[in-house]
This record gives sequence, structure tokens and C-alpha cells, in this order.
Amino acid sequence: MRLVAAIAVVFLAVISAPSAFAQVPAVVRGGRPRAHVVDETGTLSAADRTKLERLSQSIRETTKADMMVVIIPTTAGEPQRRFATALFNHWRLGNGARNDGILLFVALADRKSEIILGDGLDSPGQRSASQRIMDQVMMPHFRAGRPGRAIFDGATACVTDIVGVSAEQPDVVATPPRPATTAGVIVERTPAPIPEPLAEQPELGGPFASRSDSLPVPEPIPPAQPWTPPPGFQRQPETTSDPMGMMVLLGGGAAAGAGGIAAFRSLSRYRRRKCSKCGTGMTLLNEGADDASLAPTERLEEQLGSVDYDIWTCPTCPYVEKSRYGAFFTSYATCPRCQAVTKSQTISRLQAPTTFSTGLERVNERCQACGWEKAFERVIPQLPDQSRSSHSHASPSSMSSSMSRSSSSSSSGSSSGGHSSGGGASGSW
Repeated sequence: MRLVAAIAVVFLAVISAPSAFAQVPAVVRGGRPRAHVVDETGTLSAADRTKLERLSQSIRETTKADMMVVIIPTTAGEPQRRFATALFNHWRLGNGARNDGILLFVALADRKSEIILGDGLDSPGQRSASQRIMDQVMMPHFRAGRPGRAIFDGATACVTDIVGVSAEQPDVVATPPRPATTAGVIVERTPAPIPEPLAEQPELGGPFASRSDSLPVPEPIPPAQPWTPPPGFQRQPETTSDPMGMMVLLGGGAAAGAGGIAAFRSLSRYRRRKCSKCGTGMTLLNEGADDASLAPTERLEEQLGSVDYDIWTCPTCPYVEKSRYGAFFTSYATCPRCQAVTKSQTISRLQAPTTFSTGLERVNERCQACGWEKAFERVIPQLPDQSRSSHSHASPSSMSSSMSRSSSSSSSGSSSGGHSSGGGASGSW
């Protein structure tokens, strides 16, 4: 079965690469839609879309904050953080004076998610809260094959932990207030009763459990299920007249090579093993049972998805073998102090680059395991002059750049829309 799964990885990598450029929905290139929820993948049920719309409208009416949820299949190779930030500024989320917009962005086929904060919400405390929401609320559900639950719980946590207001509707009976901390400020608020559970989704086999006032501790997570393209996720046939044909072909070859590496790694990882002490065939422990053999930092790496550990035990003698496998794609890096792959990074832009000057951004790094922190500033390269380029056949990579330029020019002439320098949180599963 493992061999069949490995071959399937290679096959999917090859057939999906040629159509990547055609999968960026046209909705992100137009003006801002009237709805607060844009789901181009069919992930959310109608009931959940309605609840998220009601949630976004409620905080808009009570606090003036502006939140949108956008789910698309792929960014077609464009870095998700840059794509989502450009989309935020293209739609100019939030108020121009307060810069209080939030964009919860998901590229489902890319297995990437972003929380983009407007500059008015981009404080160290709120960036830390957004990364915590991404790591502890959304990623466990994504890895367990529950994208709808991840998006709904993530949006609700953004309202309570970043905006700092109750996510429930205002017409409920009040209960004794309790303080909530947002960006270092204590805000008195009156929580409402626990909201009704999410609508039942067919693929999950039952209703979700209702959300409590505080963020729940993630339950034991079952093995992640492979992502299945939704009904609307269609691939377009190749044509010999396509000027991008050679680039697409090269991309398909690179994807096939990556799939072959993944297949070889899978076969090597799960091969039969014999105990080096007594020669008896060894047994691979499951994900729940192997935690007892891992150090606290190793268990944290598995929880964050940056490293996976296999524990092989001998049924005859007490010999134990531990194997370490780093994730191919992860937003975490190795901590220089404890050497665990638990270092996260948040970036806030201090000065945007232009076609005639460089920019400046601030980078904050923090280790989730040992608490190591570092902050520094770095120069952003000057933008290339693309005034003579054609916009009639823009590629996905140039699309986000054009969105950024148009939003910058429009925001300079009007204060009706908000702006983001790219602060927030990133996640991958």
C-alpha cells in the first residue's frame, strides 16, 4: 500500500503542474466583492458562509473593524504572504485612518494559510496572537483534514483575540464581564453564551462541537487525509499555441522530480527493519504511542508540523531506534539556541520600496521551544520599473505586484481604504 501511495504522489504532482497558472480565480483581480466571505473551492457549507458573513458584519457595525475570509485553490507559484498582502491592499480592507482590516487567506491546494493585519492592528501583541491562532487553532484542523473547521475557528479567534470583542451576536442575554487582553491593553467586555455549533458537513460525518469562550486545547489529531480537489477545481487542457508552454513543461518536470524524491523517501522510511542487537523484526509505533519516547521539544516539533519522528521498537530486547524526518515545506526554522525547528518569523514593513528607492522592514524571530528572540531591520530591494510591461496577459506573479502598485496609488489619493505592510501570521500543513 505504501508503494501505491508513493506512486500516487508522483502522478498527482505531474498532472497538477501544467494547469497551475489557470487556477488563480478571476475574483481576486477585480474590485472588492460585496460579500465578506469568498470561497472559490466549495470548502464552506452554506450555513457556515452565512455565519461568517454575520460575524464579519457584526464586528463592522460594533467596532468598525473590517474582516474578510478568502479561500482559493492556489496562487500558482506566487509566495502566499506576498499574494495575500497585495490582495489586502488591492481591496483596501479597513478604514484609511484606523487601518483596522484583517484578511484570513487560504490557498487550499498549496496547503498554505495567511492572516494579514492592517497597520493599525499590527502591534507585537497582535502579531503574536495571530501566529498563536494559526499554530494552535487552525493548523491542527487543517492537518486532520478539517479545513472548514479550521477556517471558522480561525476567523472567530481573530475577532476575539485580535480585534478584542466577543464573537457572538449582540442580542443575547449579558453575563458577568471578564477581561480580555489584546495587544497589551485590558479591555472589559461582556461575553455571550456559547454560539450554536457549526453546520454539519458531509465529509466530516457529524456536527462539530460548539466553541467555548476560550481557545480549546487541540484534541488528539488523527492522521491527515490527502487533499481532494473540490468539484469546481478543474484543470484546463494544454494548447500548442500557449507561449508559456515550455515554462509549464519545465515546471511539470520539476514537480515530477520532487514527487520522485518524496516517493523514494517514503519507501526508505517505511522499509522493514531488523533490530541491530538481536536481529528480530522491529515494530513502528503509531503517532500517539511514540510521544512517550520523545523529548518535549521533539513533541513540539511534531505539533507544529516542522519535524516528524518515527519510533521503532524491538519486541524481544529493549532496543529502541528513533528516526527524524524534517518537513519538506514549513514556515519554521532552526533555533540557533536549542537547535529545534521551532523558530517562527513575523515581518512588518516600515517603509515600502518604490521604483526609485529601497524600502525597510522589521523582522521579529522567536523560538516556540526555548523562548529565544531576535529583532532586526533589513533593506527591501528597489522595485523594477515595469511601466512598459503589458497588463493584458499578466501572469500570477505580476498580478500581485500590479495589485500592490494600484492600491498604493489609490491609497495616496484617498483615505477611504486601509493598508497593510504584511504583518500577521503564516501557516502550512
